[in-house]
Amino acid sequence: MNKGITFVAGILAAIAINASFAAGESSVPADLQDLKSDILNLNREITQLESELLYPSSSAAILLGVNAGSRVRLVDINLSVDDQHVGYHAYSEQETAALGKGGLHRVFMGNFASGQHTLKAVINGYDARGKDFQRTVSYNFSKGSLRKILQIKAAEDPSGALPAIFNFNEWESRN
Repeated sequence: MNKGITFVAGILAAIAINASFAAGESSVPADLQDLKSDILNLNREITQLESELLYPSSSAAILLGVNAGSRVRLVDINLSVDDQHVGYHAYSEQETAALGKGGLHRVFMGNFASGQHTLKAVINGYDARGKDFQRTVSYNFSKGSLRKILQIKAAEDPSGALPAIFNFNEWESRN
């Protein structure tokens, strides 16, 4: 896309220069110089848009995991951000085993606008004693110009008061 615009800009500039020399002028007329400037500005804007499309700074990922060795088993997760549903996943036995060994599952990958957001997760699972539970957890985060990575990590509650506890971590990345 960028190469095509650059090629067209080059051709237009060459035609303009050749036309001015053919007319016997020793310099490029102001109108053609303005046209060349406009084409170069357009090319710069297109390059920037192309870069934003290929490497969007608004991208975000939401990961779910379980502390390694924890006896908490997850059944499914339902995610929403700013009250908009963004993902659901039901875990198979193999996925539950992988999560129990410290693996992470990417539940969501997409784009968010910059600013404040609220993540809400409804998680069903089994606690360390095998009793089923459903927990709703929320987390407020700020999305800037860099890629945002959010992690929800389930663990056993050491006090035994809750079926499971959920911790949130977040990172920003240029890639």
